[in-house]
Amino acid sequence: MAQISPEIEDLEISDYFRIFLRRWPWFVLPIALMLGLATLYTSTRAPRFTATAQVLLADSAAQRAIQGESSPWFLDRGLANEINIAQGDQVRDGVTTALGGITPDMRIDQSDNSDLLSFTSTASTSLNAQLFANTWAEVYVSTKQQEAADSIGAATEGLEADLRQLREDRQEVRDPLDQLEDQLANATSETQQVRLENQINRLKSDLEVELELIDARISTIAGNVTRLQLETELARTGTARVVQVAGEPLGSSNAPLSRNLALAGMVGMILGAGLAVLIDNLDRSIKSGDDVNVTGAPLLGIIPKPGREFNSTDIALATMTETATPVADGYQKVRTAVEFALLGRRITSLLITSPNQGEGKTTTSCNLAWAMSAVDHRVVLADVDFRRPRVHEVFGCDNEPGLSDNLLHDTPFNKLALRIDDRRSNMVVIPTGARPPSPGDFVASPAFSELLRNLENEADLVILDAPPVLPVSDALSIARQVDAVIVVAKAGETTQDELEEAIKNLKGVGADVLGVCLVGAKESSSRYGYGKIYGETTPKRGRHRQIEDRGSDRSGDLQRI
Repeated sequence: MAQISPEIEDLEISDYFRIFLRRWPWFVLPIALMLGLATLYTSTRAPRFTATAQVLLADSAAQRAIQGESSPWFLDRGLANEINIAQGDQVRDGVTTALGGITPDMRIDQSDNSDLLSFTSTASTSLNAQLFANTWAEVYVSTKQQEAADSIGAATEGLEADLRQLREDRQEVRDPLDQLEDQLANATSETQQVRLENQINRLKSDLEVELELIDARISTIAGNVTRLQLETELARTGTARVVQVAGEPLGSSNAPLSRNLALAGMVGMILGAGLAVLIDNLDRSIKSGDDVNVTGAPLLGIIPKPGREFNSTDIALATMTETATPVADGYQKVRTAVEFALLGRRITSLLITSPNQGEGKTTTSCNLAWAMSAVDHRVVLADVDFRRPRVHEVFGCDNEPGLSDNLLHDTPFNKLALRIDDRRSNMVVIPTGARPPSPGDFVASPAFSELLRNLENEADLVILDAPPVLPVSDALSIARQVDAVIVVAKAGETTQDELEEAIKNLKGVGADVLGVCLVGAKESSSRYGYGKIYGETTPKRGRHRQIEDRGSDRSGDLQRI
């Protein structure tokens, strides 16, 4: 699994900006996708309408009659409990019954005023939204009123039961006194009457305090019962009431397209930025000279990415036909780096390869050979990629006869080589010839090694366009037989791992790796005003067409030697 580099934590704003430019498709894609989804969602969503009714909650007069003015009832219950009641099964079932079996979606929450509950309904029509909000609020108020009435009724019944019990207790306390009074009424003698009167007076004195307490409690409870009975109707309307009836909404409550697009754009930018940074961090491809330096290999030069006006042949012959371009200048700098590397060393053969196919090795071979020949070096450019030869396509000549014919049929070099008909260079091109039965065995044979020695005797420098290193072993076999090797990497395609592995394999067979040529990089001399500084302009397509018009297959530019 790829690991995210810790260097991402050290990125600055300018680094992120460069990442977004480099990975702009990954940055733009989530934005475009989110905008498209927002547009689709807005255009396909059915209109929705929203209506809101409000209910005021308060203590009732009956509750104050029972609990006093400082009643903590409302605070104790809490608004959260009231919202739960409003969303509960009792209210929901009442709404469903009132609406004939329909149970609408309802949002119940606290309004700005803490004593208010908002009942918000969203429906497909404005009338339904209004009806649902008002019905739910009314059912909730009705439920609260019934709850209050039931609560008062239960309280009244409890007080009346207490009142009955107190009266029974009072009567039970007075029973001995009533019995003495009955005996006094039936007394026949004066002595008996005096005795009973004394007993009654003593008993009254003993029961006076207890009876007064019972009478006081009876009076208090009787008063509360009376007040509850008087204020029952007030309790029915005092606990909750609708203070704002939901009106018919005038327009759809759907979010407008502009708002959805704005939100989608912001989300897309966040996703795109994260994706671009992630992709860039996970991408191990070489993008600049700094990435080449990380591999530990010397950087010989950077060939900028050509413009769209170039085709593959233009690039392969840039040093010959497009001299006033950043591409040609890049190869001239590579030539200078190679000449500097050759100082004090006896190097007559130079192998040019790449980690994989299609990374620019043939283009580099052709341009470097021409650039070296233009400064009085006798150069032989030999195509040794017997699997997929391309040098002959660049120069517009036949691939046969070639190197294989020298070994298989003893065809002399003067029958194989083609000299460039240009006074600025001293270069010959030798194609591969017919493909041998086993290219790998062919290039590893002693006869092929002798062929290379013979070529070195014919020129100051032999440049070999070899197969890539990683797919096949041909380049490694040839690398052991040459003086030095240049590895070509393509910006944005060749990975650091592939480049490191290719160099490691070459060094493993004893090859002398001069360095790396990076092609297709975005850095170019054009950003420094290359043409304007030197008073030159990039050649027009007409100039290149004149070279092609010398022969239908460019054979007019070449002659056998």
